[in-house]
Amino acid sequence: MKRITIRDVAKEAGVSITTVSHALSGQGVLKQETRDRVIAIARKMQYIPDWSGQNLKSVETGMLGFFTYSIAGLYGVLVDAMYQECHAYGYEMEIFIIESGECMIQMLMGKRVDGAVILHSELKEEQEKFLHEMEFPLVYLDRELKDQYASSVLFDSYESGRMAAEYLYSLGHRRILTVRGVDWTYDGEQRLKGFEDYMCEKGCPVEKDYVVNGLFNQEVAYRETKLFLQKSLPLPDAVFAANDDSAIGCINALREAGYSVPDDVSIVGCDDIELSKWFVPALTTIHTHINRQGSLAMKELVQLVKGEKSGEIHRIAGELIERGSCKAKVL
Repeated sequence: MKRITIRDVAKEAGVSITTVSHALSGQGVLKQETRDRVIAIARKMQYIPDWSGQNLKSVETGMLGFFTYSIAGLYGVLVDAMYQECHAYGYEMEIFIIESGECMIQMLMGKRVDGAVILHSELKEEQEKFLHEMEFPLVYLDRELKDQYASSVLFDSYESGRMAAEYLYSLGHRRILTVRGVDWTYDGEQRLKGFEDYMCEKGCPVEKDYVVNGLFNQEVAYRETKLFLQKSLPLPDAVFAANDDSAIGCINALREAGYSVPDDVSIVGCDDIELSKWFVPALTTIHTHINRQGSLAMKELVQLVKGEKSGEIHRIAGELIERGSCKAKVL
């Protein structure tokens, strides 16, 4: 298949090669409408800019990007850690809150930043491939990818799930309700898998009837736990929630139904949000070191931008924080 050139894009867009170059590099004075149209055409034609070419290689914005779908909650801690690290290396940081991977690709093709950290679970496989072919410095926070230009900085969510299972098992709990997160996210899938694998190894597989969907959301977890408690099933010994928000929703539902945490049911969450230490009872959880993830991600990105290394996968271990929401089962 013939490689699409900048000349092909210019012909299709009805503009000069210089205009295409300016649109994709972010240089020159162009109407935003023209810039967006050229970028859209280049994307449709699957044009891959030659970042090693002299014309684009010399373009440096001094700006690093963070592409995400939210900066709420713990993501604020993540952003602050990245911002501090970014400034320590002499760069500015721009945050892009976007809904689609397509929008992100168009911005990257416009060379608005020198490199980017990506936290966007809905990025499609073909979009991942396109980003790989662009040879653009990237650090992913929600998927395992690495090549010469891309790294991943992830929580070791699988081991966090196993850690929670091992802890509850050590307290004598065998019938455990799991409150799932968002299954298509890396952390949601890996936390649950780690938990289930450990329990299977111990001969206590998680029963299908003892799984509810919390979607990382307090209200959803509260509602789904209430529905579970209305079933004619034995009360679980314990609950493992995929994040602290879900754990708190679950506690509220249990309390409303007349059950005590931890006397009747023990609960473990994940993330160690600020509220978890002040909630009653204080929540036992897996601390995820999100500030460390932010700092390491930005350090990794700067090294990729400068060509000082090739990409690799980093995993940050979680830490069990024991508080008042768990209790050993009396046999």
